[in-house]
Amino acid sequence: MGLTRQQKMMIVVLMIGALLVVLNQTLLSPALPAIMADLNVNATTVQWLTSGYALVEAVVIPLNAYLLGRFSTRKLFVGGIALFALASAVAALAPNFPLLLLGRMLQASATGVVMPMVFTLVLLIFPREHRGAGMGIVSLIISFAPAVGPSLSGVLVDSVGWRFLFVIVAVLSAGLVLFAYKALENFEGFEEVPFDLPSVALMAFGMVSLLYGISVSTSSANIAIPVVLIVIGVVVLAAFTYRQLHMETPVLRVQTLVTRNFRTTVLIVAFLEAALVGSGVVLPIYIQNVLGHSATVTGLSMLPGAVLGAGCSLLAGRLFDRYGVRGLVLGGSSTMALMSVAVVFFGVDTNIIWVAVVYTVLSIGIQFLITPMDTWGMNSLDNSVLQHGNAVYSTFMQVGVAFGTAFIVSLTGLAPHFAPAGASAVEVTNTGTHLAFVGMCVILLGVTATIFIFVRDRKTAGAAGASEGKAGTSVDLAGVPGVDRPWYVADVMNPQAPVLGSDASVRDAIALLRETETSGLPIVDAAGKLCGFISDGDILKYLSKTDGAYIDSFNYFRFVESEDFLERLGDLLDLDVMRIATTRVESIEISAEAEDAFKLLSEKRIKKLPVTSDGRVVGSLSRRNIIAALDVIERYVR
Repeated sequence: MGLTRQQKMMIVVLMIGALLVVLNQTLLSPALPAIMADLNVNATTVQWLTSGYALVEAVVIPLNAYLLGRFSTRKLFVGGIALFALASAVAALAPNFPLLLLGRMLQASATGVVMPMVFTLVLLIFPREHRGAGMGIVSLIISFAPAVGPSLSGVLVDSVGWRFLFVIVAVLSAGLVLFAYKALENFEGFEEVPFDLPSVALMAFGMVSLLYGISVSTSSANIAIPVVLIVIGVVVLAAFTYRQLHMETPVLRVQTLVTRNFRTTVLIVAFLEAALVGSGVVLPIYIQNVLGHSATVTGLSMLPGAVLGAGCSLLAGRLFDRYGVRGLVLGGSSTMALMSVAVVFFGVDTNIIWVAVVYTVLSIGIQFLITPMDTWGMNSLDNSVLQHGNAVYSTFMQVGVAFGTAFIVSLTGLAPHFAPAGASAVEVTNTGTHLAFVGMCVILLGVTATIFIFVRDRKTAGAAGASEGKAGTSVDLAGVPGVDRPWYVADVMNPQAPVLGSDASVRDAIALLRETETSGLPIVDAAGKLCGFISDGDILKYLSKTDGAYIDSFNYFRFVESEDFLERLGDLLDLDVMRIATTRVESIEISAEAEDAFKLLSEKRIKKLPVTSDGRVVGSLSRRNIIAALDVIERYVR
């Protein structure tokens, strides 16, 4: 791939860093029952090791643009790994649960810094023609770590104890610090972004208050306490949202949620992650404390779901490109819903093989949803706000993990109220995990219903008639409009103007521009509503660019580079048309007076206006249409 020895060393460092932080996120699940017994805490408390981790990541991730503008890339990565090593050591030596939780929170802070750095530096190291291979390596690491994490954890917990999990991570991280300090080079040129302390404080305080209120809602002796905490959390987060909407440079640009498809995706994926991670916390407790199996068996039971789920995620992405979103998500959500119902029937005598099969199929169903939903939602955003959409998406995903896990696990605290009188400890635990599985099932059934109602493929509209040069106008040749009433847009527009679907590629746009001999095309969504405009000028503008950008799942980073014309053309043809289209489109209602359209075309110095009726495109009005209409009138009058 043309990489130097130094660059190859950098890639190795980055991959080890990614492996450590991602592995750490999934390593703990089979160890939770052992931690509960050793530190004398219940399931509602121990889940903070997972939900709190996600919560801290959600706060740190939006700060990456600020950190990159302030610190060198080498300092950030080395500092993040050093903090990760220290945090792991704190967790390994923790004599009680609060110190263990502190270690996990510090680990989460480091993860929130390191993972975006891995994506960014890999992108900058690899030349453009080999970036796909570079990101494929990162994806492989991210998929591999969760697959082996539970199994490795189970074996270690049964053989040397749960503390050794943190010892291994601490030692490897300390070694990586030394390696990274020598191997990494600095990359410059990142834009400086201001740090808004009030926004960060509001976000952190609001989410902690809300999360803690949810987690203790089923176990608090005084129900007023969790209610007050939840209300305070909601109010503070509302204040955070209000602040973001009125800031010139917000920490989190929540305005992207106005787009319905993106909003739907964010909510669905947040709930999916909540159910997936929440079940990952409850399932080990059920397998070990109810069915009586070891941590090793727990890890092996979760292994097929992790491995096959990762493979299906990659497959689903390819199928989406070929078949669209609806067929995939309907199949995935139906499978997921069926398996979530099956989980509810787990009991004290359920066979462990059946548990592994159900969990595996459930994981496959969820993974067949997440990748297509990700793409479907991001495709609905204009390219100018993709960076903000990614930040919002990543943050909400972590928030979903935090709150969903807290909610699902908190249901286990209701076990004493629902368990039969005189029930054994195993029966009480089974009642608690059963309630948690019911909560998970309700969430996933709600997700399935939402998908069936709101997630649909967008139809690509082609030419609806002849080109603007060949098609006639709506001028009434017999009555000569304008004699006894004002001219309206409907009188002079082209009602057979071609339009393009919002899910079309630039290749499709070029073909339709050529076929219809026009210079621009309105872009419509599935409902026929105007959402963009693509012109030959937009295409030429892209081909003349000399800078590039990369969007990752954590944040947005921009850098300058050069490439030749043929490479830019190849990249252009396969782009989603909305990536280069204009989204601030001037349009006019069909019922408007023609003089208003003339004024708009003249003042804005544009050649064509989409004509709409209640937001839906019903035609177009170009200068050519107006001249044709004027010619008709002139000949009639003459």
